[in-house]
Amino acid sequence: MHRLPKEVGSWIYNFFYNEHSIAYLKIDAQLCVAAKGGNVKHYGLSSLRIGQPVADQLEFMEGLLPSPELPYHMAMVELPSGRVADLHLFADNAYVWLLFLDATAERDNKRRLQQKAYEMTLLQERERQLNEKLQSMNEALRESQEGLQREYQRAETLLLNILPASIAERLKADEQIADNHAEVSVLFADIVGFTERARSVGAVTTLAILNYFFKAADRLSEQYGCEKIKTIGDCVMVVAGLPAARPDHAEALARYALELREAVQHERFAGERLRLRIGIHSGPIVAGVIGKRRFAYDLWGETVNLAARIQTSAEPDEIRISDATRRLLGPDFACDPLAETELRGTGRVRMWRLPA
Repeated sequence: MHRLPKEVGSWIYNFFYNEHSIAYLKIDAQLCVAAKGGNVKHYGLSSLRIGQPVADQLEFMEGLLPSPELPYHMAMVELPSGRVADLHLFADNAYVWLLFLDATAERDNKRRLQQKAYEMTLLQERERQLNEKLQSMNEALRESQEGLQREYQRAETLLLNILPASIAERLKADEQIADNHAEVSVLFADIVGFTERARSVGAVTTLAILNYFFKAADRLSEQYGCEKIKTIGDCVMVVAGLPAARPDHAEALARYALELREAVQHERFAGERLRLRIGIHSGPIVAGVIGKRRFAYDLWGETVNLAARIQTSAEPDEIRISDATRRLLGPDFACDPLAETELRGTGRVRMWRLPA
């Protein structure tokens, strides 16, 4: 050994005694290799040349010398041999001693631990991904069930928009709907001058007016317990007395007509006040559901035909009712008599005006 410091010599002795491989370099004031010893071959340091700068031969020493503080420790340094060593630098007068202590086993063990940790991390990540997938599938199932429920509710709402509730239930039970009703009242109402005014205002305004009119008709149907059967262009058809019979069907529809006329009076269409023609007749009808894919609940019979003809004979803002409806209204409604009028396909018909 080349005048090793005492602590270095003791360390080297312990390593030799315990059969550990060790190497050392002595570095002079010019940072050149002054001497080398120990098992330099084990570390791949046999080619180091005495008298040559150490940094030129060991790249990891570049910038390390001269070290401002000694002793100095650098752990886990990769050497040319592929081995790993812990480096220790000690000062000894004008020289620096550089010790190489084998840490390959420690490195390999650390790698094994890191590999196991990595594998454990992979397993944990896989478990996390599987849990996320399961959670995602559960969430998708929940959303699917909620979507089905929303679609069911939407279908129910659409069905109830088309059919009275009791008729919808019978239809879902696959029952054929064809009923005779001995006594109902039927109303038709349309917008005066609709076709001419629609041409002058365009589609958007026309649609807005129709929405306003039909929404008012729907709202009042619920209020007075009537059924809006359908819309035909700018005309609405409403009936009272079905699907459940009621003795006051004529009165309910008369009040409906009065309020419907009042509801549209403040709306303007093509610069003019919105006005309606309304006709009502009472009598027997046949009601049923027709169609399979695009079914509709509709009414048939002379009562329907006469109600439609009475409506077309009405003046703007007028509610005309048949003599049959007038008899059902009773004394609560003061109706103005009209002269008998010839109606197409019916003959002369006595009618009444329902005032405000």
